[in-house]
Amino acid sequence: MTGIRSRIAIIVGSARPVSIGDQLGAEIARVVEASSDADVRTLDLREIGLPMLDEPLMAALGQYAHAHARAWAAQVADADAVIFLTPQYNGGYPASLKNAIDYLGAEWRGLPGAIVSYGGRGGPLAADQLAGGRRAA
Repeated sequence: MTGIRSRIAIIVGSARPVSIGDQLGAEIARVVEASSDADVRTLDLREIGLPMLDEPLMAALGQYAHAHARAWAAQVADADAVIFLTPQYNGGYPASLKNAIDYLGAEWRGLPGAIVSYGGRGGPLAADQLAGGRRAA
């Protein structure tokens, strides 16, 4: 054992005031911590409060003009893997999560991830949409 712990970020994708995402995120964090040696952090988009994408340059350039974009990029870049926790809204994932994803470019490349979805019918449409229509069978 090298003493280096994996860093897993749980991204709570809903920014709704009445969302249960924070509660589900806390439970997922508890399960992951109990079953691994990972350092788990929850990144709640409601708390992070990103405005609608306001960067003047495309994310692929990695030249973030605003402090909130640089802070968000640093949080994602610090993770070794991410778990996207998303509700299903109207057959898809919420705009808050799409916005957060669109802010960044290189930070997502090669970053392992998983999707956990929820909703009145379990959230499979949100998971499928977020995965780009390539959900595992």
